[in-house]
Amino acid sequence: MKKFKHILLSAVMLMTLMLLYRLELCAQQYVGHTMALWNQMALNPAYCGSEESLDAGLFVRNQWTGLDGAPRTENLFVHSPLAHGQFGVGLNVMRDRLGISGTTGAQVSFSYKMAFDQGTLSLGLSGEFANHRMNWTQTDAFVEGDQAIPMADIANNEYNFGFGAHFRNEHFYVGLAIPRLLESSTDFLNQEAGLMASFTHRRHFYLQAGGIWRAGERLYIHPVAMARYVQGAPFQTDLGVLFYLKDLLWFGPSYRWGDSVSMMFNYEVNEQLSVGYAYDFTITQLQGHMGSHEFYLGYTLRKQRDGYNHPRFF
Repeated sequence: MKKFKHILLSAVMLMTLMLLYRLELCAQQYVGHTMALWNQMALNPAYCGSEESLDAGLFVRNQWTGLDGAPRTENLFVHSPLAHGQFGVGLNVMRDRLGISGTTGAQVSFSYKMAFDQGTLSLGLSGEFANHRMNWTQTDAFVEGDQAIPMADIANNEYNFGFGAHFRNEHFYVGLAIPRLLESSTDFLNQEAGLMASFTHRRHFYLQAGGIWRAGERLYIHPVAMARYVQGAPFQTDLGVLFYLKDLLWFGPSYRWGDSVSMMFNYEVNEQLSVGYAYDFTITQLQGHMGSHEFYLGYTLRKQRDGYNHPRFF
């Protein structure tokens, strides 16, 4: 059985790398984090409740620092297992701002887990509500009274659903998710000037995979990969490797194909509390800023079973 697990792990990682070999950069509509490993539920509802205890966290991301109207995202999440771990439930709240546009939303997730000899398979569903807003009152018209600039902010609501599958064991995990199944359009109208802006929310596909290897007495190596695809655009990928040192510190680099190079840190203050930071350096023509910064604060209410704590890597 041990040999089978290593063969299966190697095969999954090899297929993932072969898939990522020819992937290219594309713009994405769905908010992503450099430290997505610590909030996989935001993309994949099947992950909720997988920590075998209540897990909560807060992300703050400042992208392209120094540029006017640069993206800023706050993300708060909490999820927990139910019924001895067979089910999971979670809540993800997000606020995203870009220029005069902004989105505030909430996502409720539910998962069901099935245990097999080779690992645990989880299936998940999510429901999402999002409020999209255009803050026209923050703009300055060149000509006072210009009807092309609305005199008031405009908002629109969106409802959506998501689906995901997640398989894991002690050595590796792989997940596939579609966080928004419905494709919809958000139109911002001005009664005087007519249609001002229209955004089509495309269906996104995510593939995530990772493994864990023991490299020393208190050192583990955790390679990670994530691919994103949206209709009408090429793939985008993240490749990274994390090192887990002395049961305290996660650190390592990652590369977003054709877009940026990042460095991540996550320090476990104690068994419940952890803090993280990531810095992204853009390698595209969009430079002239101070990079992107991401901060993370996490809390896990670990439970004891059989008299000792059960460690989890993913």
